[in-house]
Amino acid sequence: MCRCSHSISCAGCSQAVRRRDFLKGCGAAAAGLIGARRAGAEEPKAERPRVALVFLADSTEKESWPYPGFDAAGRHKQVIQLLGDGCPQIDFAPVVIGKPADVEKAVALKDTADGYLVYITTLYWPFGETLSRIGKLGKPLLIADEFLGGCGVFLTGTAALKRQGVALAAVSTTRPGDLIAAARVFADVRRPGTTPALFARRCEEVYRGTFAPAGSMKCVEDKVTLAPIGECIKRLKESRFLIVGAGKPGETQEFLGARAIHVGFDEFQALYDKADRDEAASWGRQWSERTEKVVEAAPEWIAKAGGVYLAMRELMRKHATDSITMNCLGGFAAGKLPAYPCLGFMQILDDGGQGVCEAMPDDSVSTLMGRILTGRAGYVSDPALDTSRNRVVYAHCMALTKVFGPKGSANRFRIRTLHNRDPRGCCAQSFLPEGYMTTSFRTNVATKRMVIHQAKAAGNLDADRGCRTQLIGEVHGDIGKLFHEWDAFSWHRVTVYGDVKEPLTEFAKALGLEVVKEA
Repeated sequence: MCRCSHSISCAGCSQAVRRRDFLKGCGAAAAGLIGARRAGAEEPKAERPRVALVFLADSTEKESWPYPGFDAAGRHKQVIQLLGDGCPQIDFAPVVIGKPADVEKAVALKDTADGYLVYITTLYWPFGETLSRIGKLGKPLLIADEFLGGCGVFLTGTAALKRQGVALAAVSTTRPGDLIAAARVFADVRRPGTTPALFARRCEEVYRGTFAPAGSMKCVEDKVTLAPIGECIKRLKESRFLIVGAGKPGETQEFLGARAIHVGFDEFQALYDKADRDEAASWGRQWSERTEKVVEAAPEWIAKAGGVYLAMRELMRKHATDSITMNCLGGFAAGKLPAYPCLGFMQILDDGGQGVCEAMPDDSVSTLMGRILTGRAGYVSDPALDTSRNRVVYAHCMALTKVFGPKGSANRFRIRTLHNRDPRGCCAQSFLPEGYMTTSFRTNVATKRMVIHQAKAAGNLDADRGCRTQLIGEVHGDIGKLFHEWDAFSWHRVTVYGDVKEPLTEFAKALGLEVVKEA
């Protein structure tokens, strides 16, 4: 078991540290700071700066991270104690925001609070507006997140506020002492001349001092065969992909020359109803035999996933494409999908095609670009940052097992339920190869931009929080810059194995895109 203070497994640890060990780590960090509290003279409470400690948490949301039913209240108690012991010079006033309408409880503290520390505990997208409301109060502001918990709202929300000119500092780490170090800057917030901007700068200076140094970027040799850029542009403009369950059925759209065709769930359901049930069950057995372990998923639903795969395959054949994206979560929740498509997407990717979840055109175009250039499928994920290890964790419930192309070797995987713990769900928890350089990027067609960074694949987490596949990336570059280039439509990144940042950049520029190196 890992003996470090991190919430989940380290690359060199043989076993993931579960939630109780994370809390134990927090307690140890707090205990180490109590001595400092006792050694120093405490200011009278009335003289201390008063900081509103605002928790954004809704554990009832089905698609929530860390997972539905997460003990947010218990976690808040630990954070309150941790900050209280680590920052004795500061008076924290806790308030919990469970729904966006509750934001008035935080706003009401404006006249008595010297600053705000917002801790985003769970993934609940309406909290983005809540964060924006607090950010515009004009107070010194520090924002932190629960790792593999509130990181989606954290990354997109803090980046949005910065673009709007709001001064803030942001902390994303699994080491409790890093948050304490940044929070201690509030102790001087009453000093004359301390503006929100000055506070944010001081906070960032202190926080950057906690960053882990970059490790060795020496990687396993990986020769990638690249297509010429002219050919890439030609093939992209000849490409088409299906968007199932979003948009008006029958309509088409163009994305950088690629044509998207909108397909309704009714058309998909008709193909599912015609699918051979024996063949569907056979695919379910094949996946179950290939996997290292079937964990929570039930055979009945694995077989239904086989039927969804056959329907997707027939739909792509009908429309003369090998690429599909689908409103999977919304479609299943609305009863318009008979099962989740995740295992079918895995099969399509491993066979050299393209399956992308959540009906995301930009993800689809990005994955097309990577596949056309390298012949390799991309892994679409929701990243989370951990500056204490110089790591980004790419997490998702849909992954491939052949990162080097359809003729390459396959890595091991397990069949799990999704992050929402729905017993009817089936997805692959893929343990992707380590030691290789990876390139992660995303194209935003509307803004004509592509963001891009690189990381050395450093193993896989197996944490019982967030999405199932959790690839660890040792960031190549400045992890601090990775906080900035997120917006409401771009939490996702597409990861391709290979040192292909420069050719991808050339491809993007040839398409007229601005390229932003985000690390």
